[in-house]
Amino acid sequence: MKSDSFVSVVLVVDQYTTTLHEAVTQIQSDLDRRYSDYEVVLIAQGPMLDSVVAGQVELMLKQLPSVRYIQLAAHVHTDVAWAAGLENAIGDFVLLLDYSVDPLSVIPDVVKICKSGFDVVVGVAKQPQTFVYRFFRACSDRILQAVDYHLPRNATGLRCLSRRAVNSVTSTGRFHHQFYLRIQKTGYPSCSFVYELCPGAVLEKSLIRGFRHLVRLLVFNSSRPLRWMSGMGLMGSCAAFLFAAYSVLIHLISGNVVQGWTTTILFMSMLFMLQFIMMAFFGEYLGRLLDDRSEQADYSVVFEQNSTVMVNQDRVNVLDESTSHDQNLVQTGRNQ
Repeated sequence: MKSDSFVSVVLVVDQYTTTLHEAVTQIQSDLDRRYSDYEVVLIAQGPMLDSVVAGQVELMLKQLPSVRYIQLAAHVHTDVAWAAGLENAIGDFVLLLDYSVDPLSVIPDVVKICKSGFDVVVGVAKQPQTFVYRFFRACSDRILQAVDYHLPRNATGLRCLSRRAVNSVTSTGRFHHQFYLRIQKTGYPSCSFVYELCPGAVLEKSLIRGFRHLVRLLVFNSSRPLRWMSGMGLMGSCAAFLFAAYSVLIHLISGNVVQGWTTTILFMSMLFMLQFIMMAFFGEYLGRLLDDRSEQADYSVVFEQNSTVMVNQDRVNVLDESTSHDQNLVQTGRNQ
């Protein structure tokens, strides 16, 4: 028998994908076989899709039931695109799925775990990583833990949330820049789901991308790094004062100024390095303040299209027969 749970699957559509129709068809077939109510939410970043992809979307809307297509006005950050899908999904359980790397067979397993009592399910998959990237990831994990951001090792973008977890995330205001942190900090039970990526699928991992992502998480999710920069500035000031005192003493005692030239250059370079790091973080926080003060929305929807095919034309949201509880209430009223 089909489950009465309403399941929403959110997909972010790429501009030049060639497997969209096949993936959505398989997802819809699997959902229709398992659940009475479901939807597939497609989030496309603007301004418009490629003509081939647009043709696939138009064909799906005519042939497949319960497909919703939401066109965003402009390209936004990936987190914002996923947040738009989460905010527009109406299911009891919302699944965020990257169909290019995540196997479609994980959908029923993840939903089953979420229905068992875990409001947040996080996908975990082993990925090939270089030694340098593993070292960087270990250091970044320690830094993120200091700002109360805890993720399982090798976590992917796969997420499944219950309705109350979705409401908790979307009710916190401008959560789009803090998307995954808001999911982790819902306070509801969460667990990891270990799976394997699609054959040949590799998640893009690089030091530059990882560093940018780390800075974004630190700046938009906590003010603690700002306190760290203030502490570094205080320590640098104290070190500069001590070195200045040392230089005066050396000059008074030995009178040989050239002797400390190497040390002076080294110390000045270190101070300038600290200064530029602090300025970089201050600039990021100023950008954060400007984004928060901006009246512009994080994303805007150009249009939304729905399938022209219904899931079940005979299914209605009213009952043509009273339940036993209603009959007991009627009988009690008659007796009174």
